[in-house]
Amino acid sequence: MGDLWDRTASDLLTQQSISAALALLVFAAVATIWASWSRRNVARLQRIPLRVLVTGSRGKSSTVRLIHAALSAGGIPTLGKMTGTASRELDTAGREHSTNRIGQVAILEMLETVHRSFTRDETPPEAAVLECMAVTPDLIVMCTDDVVRPQVSVVTNALWDHLEEQGTTLPQIAMSLSGSMTGAEVVITAEHREHTRAVLAYEAASRGAAFDAVSGAEVPKEILSRLSGAHPDNVAIAIAVAAFAGIDRETAVRGMERATAEPLPTRPATATFEGVEWWYRDIGSINDTDSLTPALLQARAQMPPDAVTLAILTSRWDRPLRAIQFASSITPADVSGLVFVGEPDVVVRRYAERAGWTKDRIIRVGTWGLGERPLYRRIADLAERVSGTRPERIALIGLENNHQYVADSIRARMLGSDVL
Repeated sequence: MGDLWDRTASDLLTQQSISAALALLVFAAVATIWASWSRRNVARLQRIPLRVLVTGSRGKSSTVRLIHAALSAGGIPTLGKMTGTASRELDTAGREHSTNRIGQVAILEMLETVHRSFTRDETPPEAAVLECMAVTPDLIVMCTDDVVRPQVSVVTNALWDHLEEQGTTLPQIAMSLSGSMTGAEVVITAEHREHTRAVLAYEAASRGAAFDAVSGAEVPKEILSRLSGAHPDNVAIAIAVAAFAGIDRETAVRGMERATAEPLPTRPATATFEGVEWWYRDIGSINDTDSLTPALLQARAQMPPDAVTLAILTSRWDRPLRAIQFASSITPADVSGLVFVGEPDVVVRRYAERAGWTKDRIIRVGTWGLGERPLYRRIADLAERVSGTRPERIALIGLENNHQYVADSIRARMLGSDVL
């Protein structure tokens, strides 16, 4: 019996050793293939003659689109990559492609975009305009130094965003974003705050880069009238990048007239449910408090005047400071009530109460919600409580941080499942 046990144990140990060895070999093979693929596409990217890296707090995707259009109009086959709310790619023929994303945003998407361009596009790119995929300072530096190595670094602005990663003051945020400047010949920004712009200028000079501060206020009105819908600061940045590439302003503007727009809804959606006419406006692309108030006012103005307007604010575990900022910035003069979803929310609620909100104007819906019907009934109960009567119309405004189960389910019902 002892011999049998010894042989059985020995066989099991041998099988386990073989399995472990095979697993290690598979892992090593996959790692080798991935490393080889990454090096090949990094080399492809760095051989592209003109590389533009776009970072900043707001307007990055729209700026990429304008720069892509301006360079393309100047006869430069250009590859573009946008991330964020709507992840897209622009090929060298100007066609737009969706990025199939699995999991979280990652720098690897840039290399996937380069790989697809070199295997798909008839004309290889001579310029690449890439939205920076990184948020944390270390990853911004890695993206800049090890992947893109841009000749042009664009820092659209430095606003109150990504406080957890980039710092809790505007100079700290500017310092974090300056990691995208290393090796660049020129840094272009539309940052307006003098003290923050001074930080960017100093960081550019310390890296040996020229510094070009532009402003949409300096763009002639006749040009802006031709580019309705484009933010003036983004237009000014695109004109500056085009000038660096040797493209005259008129050619760049003609190209920008054909620029694609972000595929995000700009008008409210409506649906009838539980005997109530629901209106919904998604302003989830607004992620800083400087831009929040005008966007909120615009969204509210788009709603029926007799609708009870409520804001949906998501507390996300990885963005607690943003939720606190938003809760502190929204007042009862902006909307009639707040719907909190996500975790954690206790601290966020306290900041909302400091901003003037009373407990009867706030409801909280847990991470997994209550089921669709009870969820909308609870929201309708809040609308009735704040208005004093059962409303026929309820307007919901979805704010930043809104990718969470309950917030996503509301967006899906109002805008369609393709928005998730």
